Amino acid sequence: MASPPTMFDAPRPANSSADPGNYIQPNLGHGLRIFWAFYWRSLLSSMLLSFLVSMGTRKFFPARTSILLAQFDGAIFYYLVAFVVMAYILRKNFRHFRVCLLSNHGGEGAEILTPTLARTLRVWWAFCWRAVIYRLVAGFVVGFPVGWIVGFLTHFLSPQQTVGLNFLVAVILDGAVGMFVIYSNILDEDISDFRVALLPRSASASSLNTAAAPVNLPNY
Repeated sequence: MASPPTMFDAPRPANSSADPGNYIQPNLGHGLRIFWAFYWRSLLSSMLLSFLVSMGTRKFFPARTSILLAQFDGAIFYYLVAFVVMAYILRKNFRHFRVCLLSNHGGEGAEILTPTLARTLRVWWAFCWRAVIYRLVAGFVVGFPVGWIVGFLTHFLSPQQTVGLNFLVAVILDGAVGMFVIYSNILDEDISDFRVALLPRSASASSLNTAAAPVNLPNY
C-alpha cells in the first residue's frame, strides 16, 4: 500500500509546458537538497575568507578598523562566494535530478541552455537582492523576541558563549531566508529570457518537448 504524500513531496503549482515525461515539478524536498548543497559551501567558504581577512586586518590596520570590517565582511563574503557556488549548483547533478536553464521560459521548443557567466550572474542577482530584503524583514520581525531570549540567556552564559549563540541565531535565520528564496523565487521561475527548471539527470535537449508518438493500429 502506497504511503500518503508528505510535505516534502507536495508539488508546487505547475507553470511549465515542458514535456511531463522529462520535466520535474519542484517540491520542498528538491528545494532542501539544492539549498543545502548551496548553503553549506557558501557559509564555510565565507567564514574561511572572513577569518583570513580578519587576521590580515589585525596585522596591518588599527584595532578599531579591523573590528569595523569584521562586522560586515562576513555578509559581503557570503554573497560574493554565493556567485561561485551558484555556478556550481547550475552544473551539479544531484542524485535523481539536475538544475537546468530552459529557453523560451520552458515553453514549446525549449532548449537546455548553457549556464554562461551572464546567465549565472542573473540567477545570482535574483537570489541576492531578495535574500538581502527578506533578511532585513525577518530580522525586524524576529529581532525583538530573539533579542529578548538572547539577552535573558546572557545572564547564564559567558561572553564567548553569547557570541556563539548570536552567531548560531544569525546562521539559522540566514539559512531560513536562503531556503525560502531558492524554493519560492528561483526554482521553476522565469529569470530574464530563461527558466530555472529541474530535469532528470538523463534528459537531453532533444527530448524536452517530444511527446510519445501515437501508435498506428492496423485496420481489420
